[in-house]
Amino acid sequence: MKLCGRRLLLLIALAMLPAAAQADSGFGRFRALVIGNQNYRHLSKLETPLADAKDVAEVLEQQYGFSVKLLLDKDRDEIKLALSELRKTMTDERDSLLIYYAGHGYLDNVTGTGYWQPVDAEKDNDVYWLPTDEISRLLKAVCSRHVLIVADSCYSGSLLMRDSGARLPAAASRDEWLKRMQAKRSRTALTSGGEEPVADGGGSGHSVFAKALLEVLRENKEILDGDSLFDRIKRPVILNAEQTPLYGDIKMTGHEMGDFLLVPKALQENGVQQIESSAKTDLSFLQRDGGDKQLQPIEKPRQDADSKKEKTIGHYIDHGDGTITDTKSGLMWKRCSEGLSGVNCEKGETEKYTWDEAFQHFKNFKYSRYSDWRLPNIVELKTLVYCSTGKDKNDECHDGTEKPTINHQAFPNTKAIPFWSSSPSIDRLNGAWGVSFNLGHFYDFYRGGRGNGFAVRLVRGGR
Repeated sequence: MKLCGRRLLLLIALAMLPAAAQADSGFGRFRALVIGNQNYRHLSKLETPLADAKDVAEVLEQQYGFSVKLLLDKDRDEIKLALSELRKTMTDERDSLLIYYAGHGYLDNVTGTGYWQPVDAEKDNDVYWLPTDEISRLLKAVCSRHVLIVADSCYSGSLLMRDSGARLPAAASRDEWLKRMQAKRSRTALTSGGEEPVADGGGSGHSVFAKALLEVLRENKEILDGDSLFDRIKRPVILNAEQTPLYGDIKMTGHEMGDFLLVPKALQENGVQQIESSAKTDLSFLQRDGGDKQLQPIEKPRQDADSKKEKTIGHYIDHGDGTITDTKSGLMWKRCSEGLSGVNCEKGETEKYTWDEAFQHFKNFKYSRYSDWRLPNIVELKTLVYCSTGKDKNDECHDGTEKPTINHQAFPNTKAIPFWSSSPSIDRLNGAWGVSFNLGHFYDFYRGGRGNGFAVRLVRGGR
């Protein structure tokens, strides 16, 4: 067993809703348990967990209205007691709970068990270690609707199951997306890396991951879901450290495709009715009518000359400018795969890119009148699959389906080959998700990994 020599920074955010002063606003009560272990008795001391924990506690309390309990340099019994108390106190489904752990971490490769290591942890002796399995059991016991673990840790990816991508927004508007995410139970984790060591410093007094996390939390002025938080911090971390952030479901804890929401205190204090009247933010979903509204296009009908070129193709609207809107998902797509152009995408050749090339090159890409085109996530890309003979029980196209497995009128000259999504694999460090429009399947492509050359179709909206 090889001890992780860097650091574990585990932020578990268990989200539940309302509370006393917050209840009237429609958001509820937010609580946090923030733990920072740095000065170890038997293991190597770390440099940044105390500063990371203190600053995370401060921003959660001051900007997001959390009631915070801060534990610094605590041993196993003290941490376990604090965690056990959560089961007794977090009994309202509406409450939100965030647990932040900063300290050493370890992964036993033989059993696959991950551990937190409190300040009294001993080398090669797990008596004083805390298995992350215990945290998973806690998440099943508390009544919180939403749980988010954000882990800046050695081997923190061991907490996650394979990323299904189901949390990624595919709704017509952000409000509809937030409504869906709040309505369903969630148990997700945002980690600074997979099953790999991560940096203890490198962030001007913080870890690289903690610095990125704090910057996003401090600058944010809107309701922030877990997936959007991940999307904002992953690039700064990748560029400044040899680690790759991940986001996925926590194993066997009752995840139901919801997501955790961070709500700035200013929005909570204004109250739902005042915010609903704002042109910038519609929070009517907080009234919990239980309805599942029909998704609307992300763009209002255009009144200019271009609107005359528009035509309907099934549930798609072809705007006549190389863009097409899916009225079911609300997403706008480029009609042609990258490399193709022309009225029916008849000019050029389909270009292929590695995952890293596609992910980096097409971030905020400019096309037509828009400058926010991007690589779709796996959930969004799957919405383009069309099976002419229907799907089987595994959600795959029946034999004999027309190829490529996509609407040929809406997306002409599409090749029956794999296309990249922006969703990385959770349990395979060199893998990423994509869709094969040969069979209509979606895959975690890991043979050849991100070095495979696949096609790209860009999307905008939905976040």
